Amino acid sequence: MNRVISFINDAPPADVHTGGAPAVPGVARDEALLDAYSRAVIHVVGSVGPAVVNIAVGGRERGGTRPGAGSGVMITPDGYILTNSHVVHGAVALGVSFTDGTSFPARRVGTDPATDLALIRADVGVRQTDN
Repeated sequence: MNRVISFINDAPPADVHTGGAPAVPGVARDEALLDAYSRAVIHVVGSVGPAVVNIAVGGRERGGTRPGAGSGVMITPDGYILTNSHVVHGAVALGVSFTDGTSFPARRVGTDPATDLALIRADVGVRQTDN
């Protein structure tokens, strides 16, 4: 999670693997462009990936609860996460998990079904534990 906050605060990501060798002179232009594109994508994934979260959703259903899941992107260091409205629609419980394995409870802040966007907030001060 510290890497997420570093990313959000515009600190350079640690250990970003750029993959592949630099373009070799004389290689076809298409291959050089694809290699440059691949390096760019790998860099973006290495930079943004830690901010992507898994969202566990507990919803109501006749006779019990209906589990669901989705994803979102942490946009502020204090736990605000952008996701889709359909992911959190009808949720009675939310939890988020980061790529480093940390999990936190979350709550819905607002939704806009017309644009299918929602804002939730992870309670980054309260770590979830498996019971």
